[in-house]
Amino acid sequence: MDLKVKISIGLMILVISVSVYLVFVDEMKKIPLNYVLLSEHEGQDQILSSIDGFLSEPFWIRETLKDVVVNVDGNILEMNSHVKGTNSATNQVVFENTQTFFVDRTTRKHQNSDDYFMFPPNVEKKDYQFFFPMMFTKTVFVFDKEKTIDDLQVYDFTCIYKDVDVSASFPQFSGKIIRSDGKCMITVEPTTGTIVYFSKNWDDYIVNDGMRGIQIELGGKHTTEYSQSILVGQAKSTKFLYYFLDVILPGLMIVIGVITLLAVILFEKTKHQTKLILDAQTELLKKERLSAIGEITARISHDLRNPLSLIKLTVEGIQMRVEKKLDPKLDEYLPLINDAISQMTHQINQVLGYVKTMPLDIRLVSLSSILSDAIKYTHIPDHISIKLPQSDFSLLADKIQLSIAFGNILSNAADAIGGKTGTIQIRATQEKENLVIEFEDSGIGIPSENFDKLFTPLFTTKSKGTGLGLSSVMDIVKAHGGSISVRSSPTIFTLTLPQNQKIKN
Repeated sequence: MDLKVKISIGLMILVISVSVYLVFVDEMKKIPLNYVLLSEHEGQDQILSSIDGFLSEPFWIRETLKDVVVNVDGNILEMNSHVKGTNSATNQVVFENTQTFFVDRTTRKHQNSDDYFMFPPNVEKKDYQFFFPMMFTKTVFVFDKEKTIDDLQVYDFTCIYKDVDVSASFPQFSGKIIRSDGKCMITVEPTTGTIVYFSKNWDDYIVNDGMRGIQIELGGKHTTEYSQSILVGQAKSTKFLYYFLDVILPGLMIVIGVITLLAVILFEKTKHQTKLILDAQTELLKKERLSAIGEITARISHDLRNPLSLIKLTVEGIQMRVEKKLDPKLDEYLPLINDAISQMTHQINQVLGYVKTMPLDIRLVSLSSILSDAIKYTHIPDHISIKLPQSDFSLLADKIQLSIAFGNILSNAADAIGGKTGTIQIRATQEKENLVIEFEDSGIGIPSENFDKLFTPLFTTKSKGTGLGLSSVMDIVKAHGGSISVRSSPTIFTLTLPQNQKIKN
């Protein structure tokens, strides 16, 4: 896998991670599925004991608010909001009310309404339309001022309401129309929308024939210091969580992503450098070995060719005696001697052909003449047939060197077939300005583990091979500006040679 692919995969993973992160952050900023709010309020109140009685003396009241999720339907929460007020001195319940709201987790608004149930994150200095549980009516909260509570930056919003029907909150005055006027103030932490303080003053009265009647209740309340400290602490914790989600976590993801990307690039560069070093060392070892082969070759050519020539002349003389029927036993040994000479000559020529760099003698030649020479100078057993291309083609090439290359391929094909009856099929086609030549044999095929080493100098699977034949073929083909490949099974060597391009020596 190359570096570009790895970087692309890394970027794709980064995009997926960012998408998952955004979904996670969005979920964390919604109203929790197990949302519960508890807050306490205290103040003074005056209330009418009976329709014919008098307004009581002021007394201290303690009021609790509990909002809790009772059901979840997708993104909609069913919320119960319970408000209960008691006389602090007598512990008598003076006010109690329960309401049910359906709230969107994301927008924090009432279902099918633009009225807020609670403030959203990132509160702005503007008016907000609310249906707040402590107000029992739709109310507009107007931005008033910015201030600080216990090192926490907060916004104050105020509201005024008039002529709100609160008859249901006074069952002891059943049948009477009771209205309420009042004002309120809410303090909210703007980043998270958390309410940390609430105060309210109210004036409740009976309405007769559209006119204000007797006073039912008159009082006021505010969040207790204890409850405010808890709400401020919750707001600070939630604000830090938002800061972590919006600033710290993205920064960490970016840093980790950059470090990972740099690590991949550095690893690939180190891997590439290591490969270059190993390749250079391997190439140096090959050159040293081939240099040694070159020195040995000079000695071989001097020490072996002359004796071989002498043996060959001697054999020719013996053959003349055989023709004269002087010694019948020689018919048995002469083929063995000739085969040994041919084998030694072939190996010497392979080594010499590999270590000697010969310039190309480029001429316009026919493919059939090259193949003819290759077959002529290659030992092909009688049980192996060669099928030549049906058409002939011409190309600019070095006839001698290509015939040597083709001969090496034919020799390998014959060795692959072995002692069985077999066929070597040669095909040739034109593709644009190239000549494509295929050599297919009916042999046993090439093991997959040997594919990468076939054209490596000195690699051979033969007990008497030099390991230079296919390496020499590769060099000759490349010198002609062509390419060679192999596949199996069946084994097919494919040579692609330019027909007309100018070849540089």
